[in-house]
Amino acid sequence: MFKLFSIKRVAAFGYLCLIIAGCSSYTPYRYSFSLIEPQNETRQNDARPAKPFGRVVGQAMSFEDENVQFRFVPSSENIRVTIKNKTDHEINLVRNNAKYIDSAGESHRMHYGYDYVQEVKNFEYNGKYVSPMRIDQGSEITGYVWINNWPDFRIGEGPGNEPISSYKIDNLMKPFFPRYSFEGKGEDLKDSTFNLILPIDFGGHTHNYTFTFMVNDVT
Repeated sequence: MFKLFSIKRVAAFGYLCLIIAGCSSYTPYRYSFSLIEPQNETRQNDARPAKPFGRVVGQAMSFEDENVQFRFVPSSENIRVTIKNKTDHEINLVRNNAKYIDSAGESHRMHYGYDYVQEVKNFEYNGKYVSPMRIDQGSEITGYVWINNWPDFRIGEGPGNEPISSYKIDNLMKPFFPRYSFEGKGEDLKDSTFNLILPIDFGGHTHNYTFTFMVNDVT
C-alpha cells in the first residue's frame, strides 16, 4: 500500500513539473518603444545629440503644441493615451475616425476608453459607430487604445439567444503585438514602426494628429 502511494505521489509530482515547465517556456515578450514623430520643437532645436524621444521603457512619451498635449505609454496589448485640452473651449476626440496603422502598413479601426469589453459592446449596440469623446477646456482624459477587430468576430447574441459573455469578449481581444511566442515572433518586430491617427475636433475644424512609434527592442 505504501509503495503504491509513493508511486502515485511521484507520478503526481512529475505531472506537476511538466505543467510548470510547459508554462515557463512561454515567457512574455518585453518591448521597448519610442515616439519618433512628431517631436516637440524644444527637443528638435536642442543642441545636444539627438536621441529617440521617450526611449526609456515605461516612460510616458509625450508631444504638445499650443492646443493639445498627448502622453503615451505603449504596451503589447494596448496603448495608454492621455489627451489634455490647452484651449479655452471644449474639443472632441473623434474616436470613430481614429486609426492604428500596423508595421505592415495595414489600417485598423480603434477602440478608445477605459473598459475594453464595454467599448466593444457600445460599438455593437451603436451600429458600429463610436461617439466623440469631449474634453473640456483645461482638462484631460486618459484611456486605452485597443485594436477594433470587429471584422474578425461577432459580438452579437450567443447560443440560445443569450448575450455573449464579457469573458469571451475579453478573451477575443487582439493585442497590438505578440505577448508570447505562440502568438507570433515578437523579435521580428524590432526596429519596426507603427502609427496612431487621433483626430481632434476643435469646433470649426478637425486636425488629424499622426504619431509614429518605433519598436526599439524586444526581449
